[in-house]
Amino acid sequence: MAFNFRPTNANEIVNKKKKHSETASLIYDFVKKEYGETIILDPTTDFRSVKIPRAAEQKASIANIKRKMNAKFPLTGVTVSFGNGSGTGGSNMNAADTAMQENATRFVCEQFIDGSPAKMPSGDKIAKIYPKYDDDWHDTFNLQATKLKSWLGNNKGYEYSRDAQDGMMHIIENIALNKCGVSTKDSWNPADIYICKKSSKAEIKKEVTRIGNLTLPNSAKLDMLNEYMRKKFKTRELVGISLKKLGKTASIEETNVSKLQPLTDISIIKGSFKLDLDLAANGEFKTGELKFKIMAEGKEVNVQVRAFSGGVRESTQMDMTGAGAAAKLGKVSAREAIDPFLTPMALKRRMGTNIPKVGEFTEVHIKDYVDEVRRLKLITIGGSVIDFGTDNWETTLRKAITLEKENNRTASQLSAKLQCFQWINILKEVEKKGKLTEFLSVLYFGAKKQYDSAGPFLKIS
Repeated sequence: MAFNFRPTNANEIVNKKKKHSETASLIYDFVKKEYGETIILDPTTDFRSVKIPRAAEQKASIANIKRKMNAKFPLTGVTVSFGNGSGTGGSNMNAADTAMQENATRFVCEQFIDGSPAKMPSGDKIAKIYPKYDDDWHDTFNLQATKLKSWLGNNKGYEYSRDAQDGMMHIIENIALNKCGVSTKDSWNPADIYICKKSSKAEIKKEVTRIGNLTLPNSAKLDMLNEYMRKKFKTRELVGISLKKLGKTASIEETNVSKLQPLTDISIIKGSFKLDLDLAANGEFKTGELKFKIMAEGKEVNVQVRAFSGGVRESTQMDMTGAGAAAKLGKVSAREAIDPFLTPMALKRRMGTNIPKVGEFTEVHIKDYVDEVRRLKLITIGGSVIDFGTDNWETTLRKAITLEKENNRTASQLSAKLQCFQWINILKEVEKKGKLTEFLSVLYFGAKKQYDSAGPFLKIS
């Protein structure tokens, strides 16, 4: 159902001429007068279901509201419940919305697990933290808190933190970033909130501060910090939690808690390798990516390498997404996952800075890239040939070099394609050394933020 019709007056409801429009209009007037709220309806139905905003929860129970309405007019054939409808939260959240949403999760989990009584808080309190709180987010918050409570068992007595300067989230991340050489918080640990046993907070704060102040290389201190956090994770004293908007179900996964072993059931799906070098009629490449598929742990995963921000000489990133309805895994961290594996084999990624600048291609550059594709067309990776499209590559390259001077998108795509040539070389060289399965494992775990230098967290998705 799509509860997204929020009438501004009773006449709007009546004018829809639904079977239950008259009753719904009476409910609207009653709710507006008694509680200062509107109602939410599904315009695709006959208005037989009516939702009253959760802000009214604190003022009266739903049973009491229905009893009062029944005394004034019959509710025959109509169901009334609390709800904020759908569509208010949107799918593209900015940083401010994300902060409010994560703080709402923090608050709900706190009330659900450590509240007195321990239960789902009323909607009006959640809406004060996250004004775009709708029924989809209500279900997500409820599922997240239920899943976390089940995982914690009988454990209680936590501090729940996100933004607070004296909260463990701020303390831990500050030490990782400023004392242990972490450059990007989410590449190290994507936790959105932290919970810390109140009885353990002083001890944990003292120890992580001591680790950060040691006169050791940053990498050594980060290893010590991660190991200490794993220890406290296992005892449920300190837990970072990564959050996703949920559907009807939720899964929970302990990440970076135990040492990873390369997967044995991971491979490239034959026939999935594609680096289409053809131009479309608009002067842009048909795609701006290298893509292929892998099977990992019995699941199909889409792999994509491209420039994600559209910069004319932006370096590419690898991103993985589960096929079908599976959750997005994420981008593979080059610094933490890819480069440490490649460096001992004297292999390096080709970066945007390695590509000739717009307007500076020479005949030597063109010959080198034409020859490179000629060599790449002769190889297979994991038994899979690579689809480069149908057009003549030299003709396409020369045309793209001209077009990119006037079209930044073409420039970004050309740069990405030329970088992806090296990705094919890397995968082939790794395969020659008998380490393709191991490398695919590194990439797969890297997308999930699982690698040696990453911190432990609990993923609810």
